[in-house]
Amino acid sequence: LDVDKRIMAEIYTSSEPMDNLKVLCDVHGSRFPGTPGDLGSVKYMVEKLEGYGLEGVHYETYEIPGWKRGKAALRVTSPIEREFDVISLPHSISGEVEAKLVDLGAGHPDIYEKRREEVEGNVVMVSSERPQGMTQNLHRSEKFRRSVLAGAKGWIFMNHYPAYGPPTGGISPLIPCVGIAYEDGTFLQRLVEREGEVTVRIETTDRNLPVETYNVVGDVRGTSGDKEYLVTGCHYDGHDISQGALDPASGAVVVMEMARVLSMVKGDLKRRIRFLLFGAEETGLHGSRHYVKEHEGELGDCRFMLNLDSAGGEGKKGVIFTGYTELYPLVERWAREMKAEIPYFSRVSGASDHWPFFQKGVVTGNGGDPGRASTGRGFGHTRYDTIDKIELQYLRLASANYSRLLLRMANCEEWPVTGKTQEEIDGLIRAMRPGGGEDTAKMLREYVAGWEELHPDTKEWLDRQP
Repeated sequence: LDVDKRIMAEIYTSSEPMDNLKVLCDVHGSRFPGTPGDLGSVKYMVEKLEGYGLEGVHYETYEIPGWKRGKAALRVTSPIEREFDVISLPHSISGEVEAKLVDLGAGHPDIYEKRREEVEGNVVMVSSERPQGMTQNLHRSEKFRRSVLAGAKGWIFMNHYPAYGPPTGGISPLIPCVGIAYEDGTFLQRLVEREGEVTVRIETTDRNLPVETYNVVGDVRGTSGDKEYLVTGCHYDGHDISQGALDPASGAVVVMEMARVLSMVKGDLKRRIRFLLFGAEETGLHGSRHYVKEHEGELGDCRFMLNLDSAGGEGKKGVIFTGYTELYPLVERWAREMKAEIPYFSRVSGASDHWPFFQKGVVTGNGGDPGRASTGRGFGHTRYDTIDKIELQYLRLASANYSRLLLRMANCEEWPVTGKTQEEIDGLIRAMRPGGGEDTAKMLREYVAGWEELHPDTKEWLDRQP
């Protein structure tokens, strides 16, 4: 435990993660792809990792489908006239649509087909709330895809949390899409309930355009010279309306702090650990997808990938494995040895940067608290995701638990698990999908390909699809 004590002493006598968080958020803003803060934050992180003593620190540049926000408007035109404050959702097309409003509540997977006749040609409103009867949240993108497949021509995403304003979140460039606050969304729900038929008009003026963004890469070398290595990472980009202090920057600074303290004890580290800070996660996992594509030849030697998105928030600091229950006994033993609480669980989910690694057979896990209720993002993905909500004690706890856990994973001589076969991966992916395992992403591509008229942004999106 001497190495643990050195790590703990360093973490708990330093404010480095909070200092880094202030720079990322207060100086570089949202770090959204295509903004000045994107490259500015990347250069800052490279400089810090080099100062921590990591080797091979650099950033990799790549082009993605970017997006620039324009003004958005939502008006009720019948039976009353009223305008609401809304924001476009990233990758919304520019356009106008006026049609009947169809409220689908929390958007349970079963409701879209049942109400298809109502939805066809109209504007759908769905809340961010977890649908009743489901044990996990239904991701925004799934609700969006099912709405479009049912014939929606406009889409309103309603925050189910009061007092946090309109939510944001990436979608596909197919129809005009906006986010609306809980208070205004519930007004619309009451209006529909009272009047029966309500007509709304959505106007969006956004631009879809290519932009450059980045991944930061750095290594702490092991002493054994073994080709086998581990990866930990987090995306650094937030949404353009917010500092993104919790999601993702609290996780990014935890990764940086782990790099700092593990570099200090690298003489006791047998296998290399690679530290990654991904760009452009919020609009499609672009950073991790690019990394996996460019480094695919190295992935066969990757022992484990730990994704730490938003890791510095409140709660216990455990691991949610993506189906690799063989690691439970090791984590249990190591937690006792560390005198630390490291809860663990297994759940396969796709909306974060572990996913491209998982799809290639890498053993993966996510930082998290398995015991916390999965009710939604709270202030996440709103303009209120700001530094004042982040506490140093949780940044320290995450840095301490995960750096010591990775140290043991890197030094373990009898690693009990290997990556899954493609057949096993495909089976897990089917099992995690709601609605009987339907691949709504594939269904959406095929559906949109049959449209007679395509917005230019939609055509570009369709041309990019596999």
